[in-house]
Amino acid sequence: MHRFLLCFPLFCSSYWLTAQTPRPTLEEDTIRLNEVVVTGFASNRRLIETAASVNLLTRRDLQQRFGTPTLVPALNTLPGVRIDERSPGSYRLSIRGSLIRSPFGVRNVKVYYNELPLTDAAGNTPLNALDVRSIGRVEVIKGPSGSLYGAGTGGTVLFSGLAVPAGQSSAEVSALTGSYGLFGNSVTVQTGNDNSAISLSYNHLQGDGYRQHSALVRDVLNLTGSFVVSPKRTVSILGFYSDHNYQTPGGLNPAQYLANPRQSRPATPTIPGSAEQQAGIYQKIGYLGFSHEYRWSERVQNTTVIYGSLTDFANPFITNYEKRPDQGLGGRTVTQVRLLDQVLPTTLTVGAEWQRNFTISRNYGNRRGQPDTLQNEDELRARQSVLFLQTETALPAAFRLTLGLSRNDVRYGFTRFSRRPIIPQERTFTPVWLPRVALLRTFGPNVSVFASVSTGYSAPSGQEVRPSEATFNTTLEPERGINYEAGLRGHILNSHLQFDIAVYQFQLRQTIVRRSTPAGAEFFVNAGRTDQKGLEAMLAYDLAPRPASGQAGFWRVARLWHSLTLADYRFRESQRAGADVSGNRIPGVPSTVAVAGVDAETRLGFYGHVTYQFLNTFPLTDANTFQSDPARILTATVGFRRTLGQRWTLDAYVSGDNLLDQQYSLGYDLNAVANRFYNASARRNYVAGLRVGVKW
Repeated sequence: MHRFLLCFPLFCSSYWLTAQTPRPTLEEDTIRLNEVVVTGFASNRRLIETAASVNLLTRRDLQQRFGTPTLVPALNTLPGVRIDERSPGSYRLSIRGSLIRSPFGVRNVKVYYNELPLTDAAGNTPLNALDVRSIGRVEVIKGPSGSLYGAGTGGTVLFSGLAVPAGQSSAEVSALTGSYGLFGNSVTVQTGNDNSAISLSYNHLQGDGYRQHSALVRDVLNLTGSFVVSPKRTVSILGFYSDHNYQTPGGLNPAQYLANPRQSRPATPTIPGSAEQQAGIYQKIGYLGFSHEYRWSERVQNTTVIYGSLTDFANPFITNYEKRPDQGLGGRTVTQVRLLDQVLPTTLTVGAEWQRNFTISRNYGNRRGQPDTLQNEDELRARQSVLFLQTETALPAAFRLTLGLSRNDVRYGFTRFSRRPIIPQERTFTPVWLPRVALLRTFGPNVSVFASVSTGYSAPSGQEVRPSEATFNTTLEPERGINYEAGLRGHILNSHLQFDIAVYQFQLRQTIVRRSTPAGAEFFVNAGRTDQKGLEAMLAYDLAPRPASGQAGFWRVARLWHSLTLADYRFRESQRAGADVSGNRIPGVPSTVAVAGVDAETRLGFYGHVTYQFLNTFPLTDANTFQSDPARILTATVGFRRTLGQRWTLDAYVSGDNLLDQQYSLGYDLNAVANRFYNASARRNYVAGLRVGVKW
């Protein structure tokens, strides 16, 4: 039995399917908006029965609303979620400010792909190795979720591959072209029958970039498969190989940004520029994972996964050249037991996760993009383990109680071989227990409220205990926090109006912050406390008649939606360079983010999407002496999608980004040395694409 979910940015449908049941097609997924089922916290329940802040994106949200095949614009429609792109392919994902002052991609967030851990034992998440054209669904759990997913104070992201319709085979080819040398193509082949489902895809993307020295080339080969071995046993596979490289133009100071935002970081009398040093990221990743699901009985089910990964990473930077091969290994097992059906129906979830990483880091001098003299050769060993237990109990009077608890253990080992004597070092953190309590009350089938208290814990990542300063930090302590949250969600007016609202307060202590040497290398320290308060809301209204009404009008979809994020993040008892910054706003977190959109699709096949995004100003330094510029971003996509005969489908589209032609920075370098905050985003630009599919 397999799950299939259909959704817009917040609301979707779910069906429990056998292998013989045909799955809805992409054309159908916008008109079946009955029940939203989420998999987060192992609940597999309707969203309205889930005591947590959860948002969802479907294949339509990821691949049709915006023209460029990237995760950035779709994730940025979700309240409380922010993904930056400082240069094409350089992503920085934040959930509720979880990236606070972090210089690299994903911090305090756990990411899974088809239930397999994508975030490794050292806290690295190769988000830029994924291609959105191979992703069918994204589920974002906001707030600490350590009671089931381990260390992390921000939240959890669950990626799922493309759904494979049962009883048919299909192939799709696509191509796109756009401004600033953008070009891409894709091939996807799928086949499904009563006992198996296989999807194989190849995706290519390249571009010259808006700024000087910001070219990108990415090739991704992706394989997913699911095989019903017996009525009780299902085996699945996930494998991908990504060859990804992009140039990093570097940050600009305010004067440089105003004079020429397209330039790369220029040279100074003592330090060469980005282009001169050929700064960039060259990354090859191979990932292979297996999943085994066994249903012991109607009451007991277990899913166990194992994975291995290999990474070849090279980073010519302005001041050095790093080469880093990496090996990852891990697994996760989850058992669910339905204990009671009467009186107090209870589901017990128990499991464990274990991960290990082995990394060799070699730092050289950088001579115009070529490694020079060896400076350091280090070995970093990372290990994480999580034991977790959760119960969900249906109480009288339509209440549902969730209790969760996990034990988290993080350890690092470090050896420097380039210096004598060779002395192995260890950094072991005291194992911690993370509880979570949540209570939900439903009011009929359409409205619910919930409240939760959860603890967050985040040990330093591998890039923090061994930063680019090339020291092993034995004094850095984990971040700890507690989150209080309440939410209201539902749908009214015959399900035309849908709403989801949450308020929270997260108190974080031992906050890990970034410091920089005069040469720009980073290191990390603990710096006091932060107080993070927020409100997140999403509203949607369907103008088209509901399918159940029996009306078949001109509009298949006509929908207005709006998401809002309000945040008040401030330092408490915090020092910065000898100055007290207590009470200051935390840099990098806008006080207001508003996103509004219109989705329309006619029964003739014409469709359109318009999205407007506003980001208020926010501080760029802990001292709040510099502020970002407000951003107003308008995007639109129009297209024509049609089924030709019984087998063929055609989808042609044109998309425009930054249609207001604003000069803005999609990713800022916070607390940057020499005030090099700005990474300019592209001005008005366009993409045109074509998809052709056939099924048999």
